[in-house]
Amino acid sequence: MAFKLVYLSQQDPQWKNDLLGFGDPGDTLGMYGCALTSVAMLVSGHGYSETPKTLNEKLKGANGFVSSAIRWDVVNKVHPQITLREQVSCENTDAPLAKINAALDAGQPVVVRVDSSPAPGLQWHYVLVYARKGNDYLILDPYPYQPGTAKEDLLMARYSRGNPLERSIQQILFYHCSTQAQPMPDPNPSPETGLRARVRADVTLGLNIRSSTDTSSLANLVVNVPAGTELTLTESNGESKIGVNGQWVRVRTAQGQEGFAAAWYLEKVGGVTPVPVDPTIPPAPAPVDPPIPPAPVPPPEPIKVQVVVKANGTKVYSTASTSASVVKTENANARLTVVEPAEGAKAKIGVKGKWLNVKATNGSRGFVNAEKVRLK
Repeated sequence: MAFKLVYLSQQDPQWKNDLLGFGDPGDTLGMYGCALTSVAMLVSGHGYSETPKTLNEKLKGANGFVSSAIRWDVVNKVHPQITLREQVSCENTDAPLAKINAALDAGQPVVVRVDSSPAPGLQWHYVLVYARKGNDYLILDPYPYQPGTAKEDLLMARYSRGNPLERSIQQILFYHCSTQAQPMPDPNPSPETGLRARVRADVTLGLNIRSSTDTSSLANLVVNVPAGTELTLTESNGESKIGVNGQWVRVRTAQGQEGFAAAWYLEKVGGVTPVPVDPTIPPAPAPVDPPIPPAPVPPPEPIKVQVVVKANGTKVYSTASTSASVVKTENANARLTVVEPAEGAKAKIGVKGKWLNVKATNGSRGFVNAEKVRLK
């Protein structure tokens, strides 16, 4: 089924005061629920209705949080049709815009992390990117409380901080929804003869067949077909367009769905000789693509990761920068709770030049130089 825009706000009074995951008092959806709310919008847009409140409870039941930080892959335990394909960190490198564009063209929105404030350092915030518009991305931002999707919101206008698009994104979560609505087959389909093309094997997120060549939204999506699918070309000069950037070609699926496909994601296949149809023999059922197996879920992580301060006078800053305001000066052996995903955090502990997002001993959140702490 085509992705449908569903707006949800972490600030909605129905759930903004709910405790996020297994966090400490004060770790509410309204304060820190941008990641969860972005995922709830993604899941709901694919047809599996959720709110931040319901998804929060379901993920807790699946051990889907480390403290108040979401475990991205556990979404698949709640909705097996939705799988985390890849997580890309790009704080220090350009975001892979071509990969994001391919996902959007395949009808698979992505969750991205941006910098929410012009203050020094990075202030994490997650939004849902659902389409391209010019040299920008259309987003659903979970923080403002403005119900509805009528007003367009652009990533660069809100979060570029003077950077180009590829430097305005620090992390991307590539989810894939494996279900697609299948229309009723045509009882009298046109004979599928002539030249065919195949969706390239590297189009891992599938290829959209659209009723027009407009890629600014998903309203014209006919169907998304997986890599390896063979399509019949339905225009006389279609073969000359295969593999050419910027070209669109008319195609038909084996189930009779017709529309335009991006020719640069296709490769040529030999012609097919039509076979006479015996009306006394019922047609074989259309092949069904096997479901994409979910990625293996790692064993549950501990609920919390704690670090110990090495020396007196260690400062916890409001952002990941020594020029930011100090929220707490800690003594040696003080224990700080890490409030970012454990896998990435553990790799940074004790490393010079890295920052950890932590909860200080006074309950305030901030960032500590990872070199100045050790694992408890």
